[in-house]
Amino acid sequence: MSKWTASFTLLSGLLFVMAACNAPGELPVPLGAASASPLPPTAAATAQPTRPPTATPTSVPGGMAIVGPVETVFDWSAERCAYEDIPDLPARAFRDADGTVQLISSHLLGRRWTGAELDQVTHDCTVVLGSDHQADPGLFNDNEWLYAPYTEDGTTIWMLIHNEYHGWEHSADCPPPNHFRCWYNAITLAVSHDGGLSYQDAAPPPDHLVASLPDVYIANAGPYGVMSGTNIVKKDDDYYAFVRIDATNSDHQRQCLMRTDDLSRPDSWRAWDGDEFTIAWRDPYQMDESERGGVPCAAVSEPTLGIVSSSLHYNTFLEQYVLLGESTVHRDGQDIWGIIYATSTDLIHWSNRYLLTAAELPWTYQPGDDNFILYPSLLDPNSNSRNFETADEQAYVYFTRFNRPGAEPLDRDLVRVPVAFFKTVEEAEAAAVPFQVQP
Repeated sequence: MSKWTASFTLLSGLLFVMAACNAPGELPVPLGAASASPLPPTAAATAQPTRPPTATPTSVPGGMAIVGPVETVFDWSAERCAYEDIPDLPARAFRDADGTVQLISSHLLGRRWTGAELDQVTHDCTVVLGSDHQADPGLFNDNEWLYAPYTEDGTTIWMLIHNEYHGWEHSADCPPPNHFRCWYNAITLAVSHDGGLSYQDAAPPPDHLVASLPDVYIANAGPYGVMSGTNIVKKDDDYYAFVRIDATNSDHQRQCLMRTDDLSRPDSWRAWDGDEFTIAWRDPYQMDESERGGVPCAAVSEPTLGIVSSSLHYNTFLEQYVLLGESTVHRDGQDIWGIIYATSTDLIHWSNRYLLTAAELPWTYQPGDDNFILYPSLLDPNSNSRNFETADEQAYVYFTRFNRPGAEPLDRDLVRVPVAFFKTVEEAEAAAVPFQVQP
């Protein structure tokens, strides 16, 4: 693959997350921008963004603070297996049947890190899932990212797949610089029956489809579709995950919650309708034209969460769920961008958003600034969950650091920073140490 293609892959990842981080009431980052250093939303529009309205929290939110320096988990310049071997989505982890920890932060050739403990993982060059690059958008089987594993026994691992159809790779309908207008996204399901050594579609395409908008692929109508969100968490007998919706021919986005009681069935996931989990995701290619269109779910706690949906866990110390992502909060008369968190007791009603740390993001970066970051996720090495879906008083926030300026456009590292939890936000803010993106 050429360096032009590699550079384009970087832009793809940047724009994917730029779109994710705009909450309701904030101006969207221009989709399809062809710059590796996109302008922040406030510089890309004439009006100033308005902050999201405030909702009344349903419980006293707990606090979260960075309490130590950044540690490097994966150094791309020294440890990569190939040029495009990059941490391109939030880090996830599980313990296999032998007790080995497997860490995943996938690109379209999926690799993993393994070790006896989460603190001891090393990078494995084996590709556990490739991308099939099928040209038929109705198969939902083009570019595939491993993003949300879950296993009950450590041998059979179910994996949600962020599946990007790149129309520009299969036709001449989207010449540069409009490639992103031909991005069509869906969530599919893969499975490993050998403890994570290899993954394959959970059913023959397109029957592996988990979630899609009720719209077929249309050149120059995107980016649009159902985008990857959080990891999977189990609550009672059901499994939950957040996903992001990018509407067709629109800048409108929302965050939706879906659940299933059977991970083995791609068609078993149901989306929240505002009252219950009743909305079935349907294959748009199996629908009459009159049935297509619209957004097949209700937004969850939209006034406070916006589109914050990168990592989800249950915190046993706080006895609350904690959601993590990149976005902005309004403080002292200004909008501050960085890593954001919110808490909930039921996954439906969420607290206000709080700032874990200010940080440079792709759309705030200017030459001379610190390196920017993306893809935060929380993992506790001492979690008693096989799938690391719980944490206690101390854990780590993992994220991808983009090393700029640099000679290599794909130079990005997987890093982490220690965090602690407190009963109140005020206690957390008092305990926080200054954040520096470099170790």
